[in-house]
Amino acid sequence: MNTFDQSLTFVSRRIAPALIGLLFLIAGYNKITGFDYVSGWMSSMGLPVASALLIATIILEIGAGVMLVIGFKTRWAALALAAFLVPTTVIFHAFWSAEAAQYQEQLTAFLKNGAILGGVLMVAAQAYQKQPANLVKPGISRETQAGRGDVAA
Repeated sequence: MNTFDQSLTFVSRRIAPALIGLLFLIAGYNKITGFDYVSGWMSSMGLPVASALLIATIILEIGAGVMLVIGFKTRWAALALAAFLVPTTVIFHAFWSAEAAQYQEQLTAFLKNGAILGGVLMVAAQAYQKQPANLVKPGISRETQAGRGDVAA
């Protein structure tokens, strides 16, 4: 495996999930600070027990976000977020039924969530693959890492 491949593998397995996790951490935190507003908005969209659903959303976003940031059970965290994104996107960003003034904003939000969905599915797929024993950290030779016990010899 060449250095570029090693770097790309490191980025795709460590950095990308952390960046996606950070997005959900911030979203969860913002829902806490704007709880009444978000709960009212959810109610206006016709969701029953909006406060309870919002609490569940906050727990999911922060919990799965932390898991992705620290690299713990990333497959399950990513799959949970994927399952959450599908109904959330359809319910809250239905551009096909939006008023003309809101159409572009809702279309953009819908497409953004679709891109995030693609990202979390890629994280889940990457986490599912067994990590090769010879994965080395960029900039450190395999021999150096093997001597420190970082890589299987």
